[in-house]
Amino acid sequence: MKSTFYYTFIVLFSTLIISCGQTSTLESIKVPVEPSEEIIQQLQGKDFSIVLNDMNISEKDNKRLFEHKYHILKVIKDSLVVDSLSWKTVNQSFFEKHQGDLGMEIVSNHNGKLSKTAQPVGFGWAIGNPKYGEWEEVSKTQDSTSTASTTTNTNTRSERRWRSHGPSLLFWYWMLRRPTYQRDYAGYRTASAAGRSYYGSQSNGTSKYGTNSTYQKAKRPSFFNRRRSSNSWKSYTSSSKKTSRSSSRYKSSSSTRSRSGGFGK
Repeated sequence: MKSTFYYTFIVLFSTLIISCGQTSTLESIKVPVEPSEEIIQQLQGKDFSIVLNDMNISEKDNKRLFEHKYHILKVIKDSLVVDSLSWKTVNQSFFEKHQGDLGMEIVSNHNGKLSKTAQPVGFGWAIGNPKYGEWEEVSKTQDSTSTASTTTNTNTRSERRWRSHGPSLLFWYWMLRRPTYQRDYAGYRTASAAGRSYYGSQSNGTSKYGTNSTYQKAKRPSFFNRRRSSNSWKSYTSSSKKTSRSSSRYKSSSSTRSRSGGFGK
């Protein structure tokens, strides 16, 4: 009898926790087909990439609205053509999947190979491709000592950096905005072979590529200011944390319930 009462209490308590977490969550606006999928269908047979250019969360008709902006990179006769698209409504799950991919390709279709794994721009089709450039040796000089009383000694180390020779000015613009070193490309190849996105070296919450990179924070201040000050972003972040905590507590309660069942036998 005592075991049955305890079991009933745990079930009711778990249900209450879940319902409390859900009451603060706004329903999101849904789309039947992701805009990226529509683009894939429209550009069948062509070489292109979809680059995530911006993200936003707002509220419309008491529902959450999740939006993306895209750059479409198309390779036409070895020249790069870039189209900029306006805001597109996306589903919440797709938005959450790509929160860390600002400035990256979220779709790549080149040489008959379609990839939906986020990657740095050009890494899957331009970087490392002798058709578009070559690796060149570069030297980096670092001070080993620097005092007023001694002569400065230096250490020089050599690295290989990608040098693009694409015929299009836009090609140069997109491929040379950031230097790409062979060690980063090797890291990308390893991650890609395992089906994982590559964000480069990561330290103290920052990465070399994607939303959390120092480069994106400097390049897109409007996005980060909007995310920091928007009530819709704050509300979404808060509800996401509540849902996560509720889910964690529910798992804990489920575990306790299982143990109590064994104890009652």
